[in-house]
Amino acid sequence: MASRLRRGAGEWEPAAPFWDAPDRNDHAPALWFDGEDTIYFFCGLSAAAGFQPSLALVMRTSKDSGATWSKAKIICPERGVHNQPIESVFRTREGYIVLPSDSRLHRGGPGTMLFLSRDGQTWRDSGGCIAGIHAGVVQLKDGRLLAYGRGSDIDGQSPQSVSADLGKTWTYSASPFPRISVNQRLVLMRLKEGPLLCVSFTDTINAPRDKGMMIKDATGKQRKVYGLFAAVSYDEGKTWPYRRLVSDDGPGRRVERMDGRKFTMSATTAEPRGYMSACQTPDGIVHLISSRQHYSFNLKWLTTLPPAAPPEPGLPTRKKLQLKGNLPRVYDASGLPSKVGAP
Repeated sequence: MASRLRRGAGEWEPAAPFWDAPDRNDHAPALWFDGEDTIYFFCGLSAAAGFQPSLALVMRTSKDSGATWSKAKIICPERGVHNQPIESVFRTREGYIVLPSDSRLHRGGPGTMLFLSRDGQTWRDSGGCIAGIHAGVVQLKDGRLLAYGRGSDIDGQSPQSVSADLGKTWTYSASPFPRISVNQRLVLMRLKEGPLLCVSFTDTINAPRDKGMMIKDATGKQRKVYGLFAAVSYDEGKTWPYRRLVSDDGPGRRVERMDGRKFTMSATTAEPRGYMSACQTPDGIVHLISSRQHYSFNLKWLTTLPPAAPPEPGLPTRKKLQLKGNLPRVYDASGLPSKVGAP
């Protein structure tokens, strides 16, 4: 299914069919605009009803903002779990289009591989494997690739992978961010203004308020927050000094999450799970999509300290009632109706 939020519109259009291969599982779609004139659509195509490990990799393109699409092309016919695309496609300074895809190759555990293409038509495997599936990947200013993944945790943190040869080999270490789990996918991208943006979760879904994350508010006070957060780095991922909850910073309201249940969005809690995807429009607005919600913000918001948390609603106060004998009017049961429907 697909839906549009047209420029200037306040509501998303109703969803409509977008891609459906007959009798196949269309798994893990990824959309990417090349910044010029072409939108790329990638998707895993199963051999039957299931998806792993039988996926082939399909690609379509559009040059008219998605009004029409090219005929589907299988760009990797060798079926396997490595053909499950990830929403973190980008182009390197060398001109390669980089398409991350889930794998099972990292030291026998979950990982992410890269498909590379110079012309958008022919693709090849980079040869190495990122630690963790659903990895977000960016190119650093010195040409290296930086990736954060899910699973294959290192020292209790999400794994960090770095490659100096366009994904042929990788070195691994603990990232500065908490580990995440099933029903969660992070975002790692470079903003048009230059800094890196990472969006992830403070805790796994099995322990949604286990560790949390400390942030500083506009008053200089530290407070612990839980759920979806955004972080900004101005030194190519060495430090992430700007961190804040993806929330309206209000006193608390109930909002739907991906499974239809509700979470509390407040100054201390945000969405606890979701397969995140993000892009930045020419006006500088970052549009972040979870499996249920759409958030939008800019770099100024990301680097502004959040306001102080509003006071928590007080608990009801206990009040001592008068003794029955002291009340102005006391009624006994004889005055009650004797049967249903009596006047």
